[in-house]
Amino acid sequence: MKLKLATIIRTIFFVTILQSCTVSNPYEPVPIPITTTPGTTTPLGSDDDDDDNGTTPTTPTTPTVTPGNTGGTSSANGGNKSHKVGQNCMNCHNPGGSGSSEGVWQVAGTVYDQTGTSASPNGTIQFWTGPNGTGTLKYTMEVDAKGNFYTSGSIVLTAGLYPAVTGAKSTKFMSSPATTGACNSCHTGTSTARVWTN
Repeated sequence: MKLKLATIIRTIFFVTILQSCTVSNPYEPVPIPITTTPGTTTPLGSDDDDDDNGTTPTTPTTPTVTPGNTGGTSSANGGNKSHKVGQNCMNCHNPGGSGSSEGVWQVAGTVYDQTGTSASPNGTIQFWTGPNGTGTLKYTMEVDAKGNFYTSGSIVLTAGLYPAVTGAKSTKFMSSPATTGACNSCHTGTSTARVWTN
């Protein structure tokens, strides 16, 4: 009787083991299809990588300020042609100014790290119609290797757009709309903090 009971228990044990090999692990995360849209973030724990497990995040198409779609000259990640970090670019890059032969900037400035003393290179600047990355994404600019961003391309700020600056670790949002592209004229590090991100 004990031998028969032991055999039944072993059989149940092995059947359970075999079933666990054919049934998905109940502790594996179940992939949830997600869509990323401007002004939203991917929830923690969501699948946002490029593996082939059935979900692929959707990346919004954003207008990038480049010579190709604005007819102007713009900063680019990795570029190092800019100069005078932290100074008001519009003092020279204006119609008739000493820097106008290189470009008359519509938007220009410098991105710093959290200390406000060292430039933060190769980030991204975005301009939204709403605060905190909401509304419609109107423009995206790249920050060069010196921390500067600039464009002579067509950017219209008259109605006011909300800037967002993204670095390697975080995105910072300006709480009020920008109506001028001379970012360093206000963000001097004295009366108003520098444009910064991590």
